[in-house]
Amino acid sequence: MKKILYRLATILQIFLIITAYVIQTLAMKKMGVMRFIVYMNHTWKELYPIDKFQYITISILAILTVIILIIFFKNRKNGTVLDKMALRMVVLLTIMTLVSVLFTFGFSTEDYRSYYFISFILVMVTLIQDIKCFVYLRKRAL
Repeated sequence: MKKILYRLATILQIFLIITAYVIQTLAMKKMGVMRFIVYMNHTWKELYPIDKFQYITISILAILTVIILIIFFKNRKNGTVLDKMALRMVVLLTIMTLVSVLFTFGFSTEDYRSYYFISFILVMVTLIQDIKCFVYLRKRAL
């Protein structure tokens, strides 16, 4: 059951990354998609404090990543045998968090019209990876 959920989460992550790519590609090629994205960007910017949301989500992602890194290194110090899968998951989590942070702070809607969509998708992918790592490390620690 857990392997099925793990694989479903991985498939969902891949699907979300492909969706982000497709949204960006269509935003650059199709005028209707571009208009919709510009309209949604303008609407979201007026309705919500997007800048605050970005700082809060990036802070939460960074805190979760640090917690998982602490759990990982604490398990290694205690002599718990962690396999290569745990190391791969933690390295991938760290890379995904860095990509999310760099994309969020490095770009804007002027660089990427679908910036808000892609930022949201990257945060979702990173959160899924956080959950997968946390569950896997807790299972190994017990």
